[in-house]
Amino acid sequence: MTVVSKLRPEDTDVVAERIARQLNDDATRRTFVNPTIDLSLLRDTIMHATNATWVAMDDEHVVGHLFAAVLSDPERRAAWTGPDGVSFDDDSILTSLLERAVHAWRAQGAIEHFVWSLDEEDRLEPWRQLGYRAISLRGVMAIPQLGDVGLDAGWTLRVARASDIERILALDHVIDVAQGDAAKFSRSHRRRNRRELLQQMDDPDVEHFVLEIDDDVVAQAITFPSPARRGSFEHTLHLSGVAVDPALQGRGIASEMLNAVLRSAHARGFEYVEAQWRVNNTRAHAFWTSYGLEPTYVRLARRLAE
Repeated sequence: MTVVSKLRPEDTDVVAERIARQLNDDATRRTFVNPTIDLSLLRDTIMHATNATWVAMDDEHVVGHLFAAVLSDPERRAAWTGPDGVSFDDDSILTSLLERAVHAWRAQGAIEHFVWSLDEEDRLEPWRQLGYRAISLRGVMAIPQLGDVGLDAGWTLRVARASDIERILALDHVIDVAQGDAAKFSRSHRRRNRRELLQQMDDPDVEHFVLEIDDDVVAQAITFPSPARRGSFEHTLHLSGVAVDPALQGRGIASEMLNAVLRSAHARGFEYVEAQWRVNNTRAHAFWTSYGLEPTYVRLARRLAE
């Protein structure tokens, strides 16, 4: 009989070993999953998260675990589980873990649960059976040696300025439309985006690039160092906000812009690049996979029952 309870300190080592084995399995299936793990650090991390970690026991053996961080957000309070935050020996164990954990998450105000799972059918199907839907994909590739080939004549890649904000907001709207989020591009959303984008321009870790063609801003890309996390390689650059003026799409502008961005990033020591895109954004999926990014993890979501 499976019994679910909060993690006991004496089970920390077993959970850490389960996470390490699963991460190693992920890496055998996906080239750009990093299997390297500091077990000592992992054990310490788990030990400090016992109150947020549930374990499933069968005859005193750990057969599954589930961790989620409940994060506050003005618009959406949700529980988040990373790829290393869950393991289960069979689907019924996952069901049992969730039955107990959801009550705790709801008590903390969470209304939704997000989980990252390896992009493999046998990993995704148990979540689908429980009502989870795929939201987005994470893709990774090694930054290639792109040489010193420059941009076309009349093309200029530069860092965004505050005076570019209207063009940048318009390019953000292109992404919203592609993702089916155009309805949220309200006046208040636009004001918030403007404020956040201007603050982002002052962040020393963020580089917001715009591409000009004959002095007209026609494309953008935002980069920053990816945060350290298990499963990711060091020296990884995160790409977001990539958009091209709809009138100029299909002409290779995004690829040329990113080639220039990645040449610069590689010279500064970055070895990998990652991006995320919505599963319903078929144009983005086609672009990123053709550019060379390989999907690694899928973000799934389910609204939590009252």
